[in-house]
Amino acid sequence: QAVQGPARTYPTLPARLLVHVALPTRCNYMRRVLGLGAAATAAAVAHFLNERIVEARATRIERLRACGHLDQICRTPSGDLATQSSFDRPIVVTGLLDDWPAREWTFDLLRKRIGQALVDTGSSTGGVPFYLVAANAQRGRSGTADLALYVFDSDFSADSGKSCLLEDVDRLPTLTRGSVCEAGAAAEHDDRPVWRWLLAGPEGSGTLIHQDPWGYTSWNALFVGDKRWILFPPSVPRETLHPPRTDLIGRAAACLGLHLPRGACEFMDEVLPALRGQGLGEVDLVQRPGEVIAFPAGWWHAVVNLDATLAWTESFGRTRDLASITHALRRGGLGDFANVVQDEATATSVVQDLPLERK
Repeated sequence: QAVQGPARTYPTLPARLLVHVALPTRCNYMRRVLGLGAAATAAAVAHFLNERIVEARATRIERLRACGHLDQICRTPSGDLATQSSFDRPIVVTGLLDDWPAREWTFDLLRKRIGQALVDTGSSTGGVPFYLVAANAQRGRSGTADLALYVFDSDFSADSGKSCLLEDVDRLPTLTRGSVCEAGAAAEHDDRPVWRWLLAGPEGSGTLIHQDPWGYTSWNALFVGDKRWILFPPSVPRETLHPPRTDLIGRAAACLGLHLPRGACEFMDEVLPALRGQGLGEVDLVQRPGEVIAFPAGWWHAVVNLDATLAWTESFGRTRDLASITHALRRGGLGDFANVVQDEATATSVVQDLPLERK
């Protein structure tokens, strides 16, 4: 009911309560319903897009795995000391890891041994427990792993919880004999750059095309899973290996003056086919468990984990690269260490009469 006036209609108290209470309540209910509907729609869209991403990842991995026939590099037996002590191109050595306890590593085993230890995945927020890395790597469905949880960990100090792993790996003297960074005081110098890492990554993770720093030569020992490698000589220009991205994100970044590199999978799937047949001297291979790959300083390389992998890698300085190593160290602000490397190398007769100037 309402009280009639000459010009306006005034709602009675019950009517006003209906307007101020019932109607807003109904509107709030409708908003909640619409909100839940929008959330459900967004979740369905997100699920659909995620499924497409998962399928695309799995398909790409299968394509990269199917290119294993391109692996034509001859394996070097562990008894071939001449090849291991002097190589100008990447080599893959078999039999070097037969006696290593690390050959028995599995994700389950390491989860029991170092599960609570923090490992470096490149996150700006710090390390993550290894048990999370192991759980992520062991996801059953292809393409579903979080690729960001790829471990490159170099901390094996007594309080890291991972020093026990050093008992399972050994040195490779046939590859590293005469390393200029391990002569005398250089080996334990406080400024010595990081030179060994535990690697643990899920299927599809990897490292984009790059050169190792400091003029170092490197080797990689694989214990679990397969790795796809592509390597190019140092003479190949950077621009050849990093062509502009043509996708939407790449074009948007280019408009801002930024260059976004491709990930390892994208490089092998999108860029590598166009580089074949140009005489660039690339080496394409699949590394199997128990094999060690070694490559000279300056070689470009990209790596994709075709499976969940566990590996160990180290870098070292060869005598023939001493000039470039000390130059790189000085450029990187490690002049004191460069001088120690030079002095120790000369004192131990590793090198003689090198045309270097101390600074």
